[in-house]
Amino acid sequence: MTESRAPRHPVFVVGMPRSGTTLLSSLLDAHPDLVIAPETHYFARCWSGGEIDGWADVERMLARLNQQPGVHDMALADDEWAAIRSRLRALEAPTHGDILRALIETYTARSEAPAWGEKTPDHLRHVPEMARQFPNAVFLAIIRDPRDVVLSLRNLPWSRRTAPEQAWTWRTYAALVDRYRTHRKGRFFALRYEDLIAHPEACLRDVCAFLETPFHEAMLQPRQQEDQHFDPDREPWKQKSAREIDASNREKWRAQMPEAERVVVEVIAGRWLSAYDYSRPRVRWRPALIGRILQRLGRAALQRGRRALRKIRSGRVFSNDAAPRWTKE
Repeated sequence: MTESRAPRHPVFVVGMPRSGTTLLSSLLDAHPDLVIAPETHYFARCWSGGEIDGWADVERMLARLNQQPGVHDMALADDEWAAIRSRLRALEAPTHGDILRALIETYTARSEAPAWGEKTPDHLRHVPEMARQFPNAVFLAIIRDPRDVVLSLRNLPWSRRTAPEQAWTWRTYAALVDRYRTHRKGRFFALRYEDLIAHPEACLRDVCAFLETPFHEAMLQPRQQEDQHFDPDREPWKQKSAREIDASNREKWRAQMPEAERVVVEVIAGRWLSAYDYSRPRVRWRPALIGRILQRLGRAALQRGRRALRKIRSGRVFSNDAAPRWTKE
């Protein structure tokens, strides 16, 4: 019989979108002593960068939270929202950490698990603030081959950036993972998606050792579809990654990615490609290839410029509307 020992928590799962965060959180959620909440995007979409100043700020943050698809998936009842507000009103000066903790612990209270966590990939950018708000928090980051990431981001309703921009985001996130792994030892753990799908038990044992909790065989069986923490009709791209470990789901870029796009991603990823042990085929430079690369970079620069112009025209006011744009279209 496997011993029970509560994992260190809260556990925040972070990483580049489409890097395996859904699979990792599903495997962690199968641990009997840990609940991983759906994506709240608290620090990515709701947090304005300042502190909580009075009850009006608390209500505004709760309203912004309630606009997030992941929070809708929690299906909190009216009495649970009332309990969250009652808990926060009892505090003399609620913080952003208090708000997020009240939300997730209310959700977690439905189970008997003693530990909780949350998965929002883009929270990787906010690890320093989250570490300040949650002094005992630990972070799990997952890295995936940038070419497969860019390929996986194609045609998703919320992915509006071009391949060069997505590659640059991957580079930025890879550098952040390296920085946090170095400067936040003991609180930050990183693994590769390719290692997780090829050797799931070994990787999960390493994760459990980091969390100071026993490994459970149940972690090798992601939640079944009816137990998934998202709406499969709204986010169908998550279905496969949440219900199975597919060891073959790697290096799809070799067959599916045009050479010009692959070279652009590899050039932008730079040294981080080899730093995370991803192979890089030799490029046979020729005028036609260079022309296609320049075309892609030109289109990317034009689209980025248009978006920047729209932002300038619309202004950057912190509004009460925090719902992701793709859910409105």
